[in-house]
Amino acid sequence: MAKVITLAQIVELTGGSVVGDPEIKISSISDPRRPKDGAISPLWEKKLEKFAAGCPVLFTKKGWVKEGQSGVELDEPRAGLIALLKFFDEAPERERTVSERALVDKDATLGENVAVGAGSVIKAGASVGDGTVIMENVFIDCGVTVGKNCVIEPGAVVFHHSVLGDGCVLHANAVVGCDGFGFLPDPKAGMVKIPQIGIARLDDGVEIGAFSSVDRATFGETYIGKCTKIDSHVKIGHNCQIGAYTIIVAQSGIAGSSHIGNRVIMAAQSGTANHASVGDGCTVGGRGGVTADVPAGSIVSGFPAQDHRKELRLQAAVRQLPEMASSVKELGKRMAALEKRLEDENA
Repeated sequence: MAKVITLAQIVELTGGSVVGDPEIKISSISDPRRPKDGAISPLWEKKLEKFAAGCPVLFTKKGWVKEGQSGVELDEPRAGLIALLKFFDEAPERERTVSERALVDKDATLGENVAVGAGSVIKAGASVGDGTVIMENVFIDCGVTVGKNCVIEPGAVVFHHSVLGDGCVLHANAVVGCDGFGFLPDPKAGMVKIPQIGIARLDDGVEIGAFSSVDRATFGETYIGKCTKIDSHVKIGHNCQIGAYTIIVAQSGIAGSSHIGNRVIMAAQSGTANHASVGDGCTVGGRGGVTADVPAGSIVSGFPAQDHRKELRLQAAVRQLPEMASSVKELGKRMAALEKRLEDENA
């Protein structure tokens, strides 16, 4: 049965204030570009404000609900939306059982209320904390430690002796603790593989997106700090040190032994070179390539990454090159005509 909530109840849940009838019933959330009857439309971005008029009920910033509309207004609607999404979330609760079709070694340790899905393998010496959910076809290697209340989605792999803190999430087909990419060219033997004997360690609350991978260290550990969120299709190289509350967005690559500070944002398809350092509170723009150390608090973009404002000026200048080339060509023609005329006059 569909959940229903009134605007007045939404305010109790999320904060803010009602504009219009507080007893309006809401049964779903809809995109403001495609509003639906009985739905509330979240809206806080200026670029979407033009769609506000077509939404009967808005979940929005203060002053954005116009005459004839109803809605809930908040100082921070994006933050309030989290509680509303949780209300409408209908994801089924998984049974806390170990499937008969899972393979759990007798020397593995499972805490209380652990779920293990069919086809999953948990090797000897592995430890899984209370309340953790391991879905179908997951591989937990020997000596791995998984904390409490983690969620590991289908197809994820955690290699030997990796450590996951409490509340970590590995999305489908994520890989933690895979072999670091290390080779030494040798004229006789070819590419000699460098043994990778370290581990990968995720602190509490870390989330790794689908198809992302975190290499184990050559020695020591590759470390991901507390509550850092890594999007899908991201590569974290061996011996990287990633700070707390950092965000690394899709298709980014962090090369080996890079140091990323706390509360850093690495935008989509950005990356670092080996041993590069990005200071606390930095933002690296989309497709930005960090080849040298970036001081704390910087905003950089481009390749090689530089101050974002400087990069914008550079890009603006590059876009003017076709017109500049035409102007230079025209000046060349005029100069040639002038020189010919002078030659004719002096003949």
